[in-house]
Amino acid sequence: MLVILYTIGIIFFFIHLNDIGGIFKSIMTVINPILYGIVIAYLLNYPYKVFYNHAFKNMGKKHKWLLKLRKPLSIVITYILVFGIITFIISAMIPELSESISTFIDDMPEYEKTIRVWADDSAVFVRNLTGYDLYEMATFSNVVSIITGNEATEFFKNLASNVLPSAVGTMVEIGTGVYNWGIGIVISIYMISSKDKLLSQARRVISAFTPEKFSTRFFHVCTVFNNKCGKFIIGKIIDSSIIGLMCFIGMSIFRFDYPLLISVIIGVSNLIPFFGPFIGGIPSAVLLLLINPMEALWFVIFLFVLQQFDGNILGPKILGESVGISGFWIMVSVIVGGGLFGLPGMVLGVPFFAAIYTLVAQLVDRRNEKKAKLKAEAEAAASDLPAAAESEDTPQDNIQQ
Repeated sequence: MLVILYTIGIIFFFIHLNDIGGIFKSIMTVINPILYGIVIAYLLNYPYKVFYNHAFKNMGKKHKWLLKLRKPLSIVITYILVFGIITFIISAMIPELSESISTFIDDMPEYEKTIRVWADDSAVFVRNLTGYDLYEMATFSNVVSIITGNEATEFFKNLASNVLPSAVGTMVEIGTGVYNWGIGIVISIYMISSKDKLLSQARRVISAFTPEKFSTRFFHVCTVFNNKCGKFIIGKIIDSSIIGLMCFIGMSIFRFDYPLLISVIIGVSNLIPFFGPFIGGIPSAVLLLLINPMEALWFVIFLFVLQQFDGNILGPKILGESVGISGFWIMVSVIVGGGLFGLPGMVLGVPFFAAIYTLVAQLVDRRNEKKAKLKAEAEAAASDLPAAAESEDTPQDNIQQ
């Protein structure tokens, strides 16, 4: 009966997969503010602990009534500091980014001429080398005409005709996002202020309804994931922020074009392990290549030196041993995580895989130790057999004698 019910349930699930997906999507829409609150509370818990455990550690020793202010004061300073920094960075970046984007749009005709010249030169080179005319190939001619020809006008006309519906949908999404983040911030404040009680309640519930062996292993798994993911995420955010700032300072010193726009791209893409420098560096180099090929070359050299500094000095200092896996497994985890969950999967794939890697390594060590112990016991038992046999044979030897 259990097998039949299980089979019926699986068949029902796949037949009504779309309906189940719609129900799941509706549930996720409702609980999104709660999920946002959990994420915010998890990330801000680290700076909160700095204030609570270190900055205000001795608060209330002389005056006991100040002890009640230790937690709320830590929470208030944490939220003011973090969101104040974010607001300041955004307010400082928006004008510069707007100016960079406006300059880029104004220079588009020059970029189109440059692309057209490159296309013509490439066509001549290929024709002289192979005898093929690239302009006779439909794909190449369509790409060139879309970028530099009349089809670009039709493209932008079609884009403009869809601006209004897209704008309405964008405004709805922005409003929903603001609501979710606003409620999430409020929820995160309550979660941080009562996190000890919530964790204690969760432990009691899990311990009450699960076997002791399962609950012990479950808590251990949660601890490993928390250590790997938490330290990696916070460390990667700090590391990427420093790299973005250093990139902006370096580009300003060397007078590269679009310093803030490119620095933001480099800083954000640096959150992605292994592939981040390529994802951010290639489009940035292409953008500078349209302006000046030599400037693009010097930028590539500068970015290479910056990434070497990040990979060999800054990254290990900040992240430490929070990853603990080789470069091959980092690449695999980024590819698999990105393929399954997109950009969040590329960022979180490494710490999740590192946690799984740690748990599997611990399991392998325990099993090998257990097998070694059993083998040692078997060898010890086998070594006692000859002595026992000799003591049993002694009477027989006496009789024969």
